Amino acid sequence: MTGDRILDRTLAGRVMSAAEAARQIGPGQTVAMSGLVGAGRPKAVPEALGLFREWPDGVDVRHSRVAQHVTSGFYGDLDVAVVEVAAILPDGLLVPGSSVGNSQTWLEAAGKVIVEVNSWQPDGFEGFHDVHHGARTAPLRAPMQLTTPMQRIGDPYLLVDPDKVAAVVETDRPDVGAVPSPIDETHRAIADLVVDFLRHEVRHDRLHSGLLPLHAGVGAVADAVLAGLREAEFEHLTAYTETVRDSLLDLLDAGKLIGVSATSFGLSEAGARRLNDDVHHYKGRVLLRSQEIATHPEVIRRLGLITIDSMAQADIHGNVNALGGATDFARNAHLNIFVSASSAEAGAPSRIVPFVSHVDHAGHDVHVIVTEQGVADLRGLSPAARSRQIIDRCAHPDHRDELAALVAPQAERR
Repeated sequence: MTGDRILDRTLAGRVMSAAEAARQIGPGQTVAMSGLVGAGRPKAVPEALGLFREWPDGVDVRHSRVAQHVTSGFYGDLDVAVVEVAAILPDGLLVPGSSVGNSQTWLEAAGKVIVEVNSWQPDGFEGFHDVHHGARTAPLRAPMQLTTPMQRIGDPYLLVDPDKVAAVVETDRPDVGAVPSPIDETHRAIADLVVDFLRHEVRHDRLHSGLLPLHAGVGAVADAVLAGLREAEFEHLTAYTETVRDSLLDLLDAGKLIGVSATSFGLSEAGARRLNDDVHHYKGRVLLRSQEIATHPEVIRRLGLITIDSMAQADIHGNVNALGGATDFARNAHLNIFVSASSAEAGAPSRIVPFVSHVDHAGHDVHVIVTEQGVADLRGLSPAARSRQIIDRCAHPDHRDELAALVAPQAERR
């Protein structure tokens, strides 16, 4: 099936079925899987394994810290890594597929490795990746010398000790495509406000006409903002983000975006076909990095990102309950913008609330909140002024009086 993808003679001799590979994993062992948001995940071995414990099990941690925690031994020993790749080269180097993620960390930390070679991944993927091998544990950690979004600081390949490889499994199966979120008029209205706000920042010399590197999170509103930028006057844009979504391919194809750095694709089925059918068109314009670098706070702050993330709720204190795992980006951004409809639909509960049910971003870290009602620029404001901005400019009119009544007693207590 994929004999032309396994060119190392030693590893070619370890090809076996998924069922045989699954028997290499013993009861109670912990297993790390490659991939992110459905891209680059192994397919055949997990299916053959049935019940398994994905590793680290149930850990809720910022994406930038997972690799560091693993190499520091915070989660104990890793028994097995199952990693999907696009090819194995004659010298045993592994060509990553649609995701880099933490694959290199898994390969180094695991006692045993199973490699899935997936011929669905384009053979043109060689050269798309920048795998950083120099991260060390404290106190020996060094600065990440990354100063532009498309700069390379690593190698195009994953490295594995061939003695660790217990099995190689051939597959030809697609990634699980992301489900596109339909964009409606409310989303477009929010996008127009965000684009106008960015114009305002340019007019006041806080941004230049090429803006700063963009991060856009998941969701229809963030996609609508990227669509709005496609029609706007900004040129020579760059992106430094976690996943490459269809909307970023649109910006690349429109010539607005000159390059995007991420750790994984997060495309719909149609977007994946579009990429795979014309993979060489995107080579040199899309760069997939190790997750530890793609989400690294030091790098994000140095590059000065503009982050646009969807939120489930914001409260009158500026705290945000976000959608997705964008905390590394927003917390360290030059400018962060959180976007949402003011309510789920007409007559529905407000998404501007007295207290968010879960705090992903504390109010101290939140710069701008945008709903279809307006823009609340919270930079440099007192707590009371922040509350008034959020209520007056972002809450739905049906909920403003109720929310404002909660602010007055707080002001009296101060």
